[in-house]
Amino acid sequence: SLTEFVTALHVEWCRARAQAHRWEEEVQLLCKEMRQVLAFFEWQAGWWDAQSSGRTFGSPEAAEGAVTYARRQASLRQSLASHFRSMWEVIPSW
Repeated sequence: SLTEFVTALHVEWCRARAQAHRWEEEVQLLCKEMRQVLAFFEWQAGWWDAQSSGRTFGSPEAAEGAVTYARRQASLRQSLASHFRSMWEVIPSW
């Protein structure tokens, strides 16, 4: 009957609306996570930069190796942040 059809249509509309709201929330959470990933990589790069100075080592070679390693780690984190930022800037809600 027409009443049953309208009721079923109303139920389907409510389900679709609820799903749309869930997807909207998911998009908001993903955008937040993307910002957190970038902030973490930038923090990590700064931390590695800080590790490259103010330390004492037994030999100049060990100091040079440690500084080089720390700078490389900082550079990797900056590269990751830059890569993800460029990938994510095409997202409209970003």
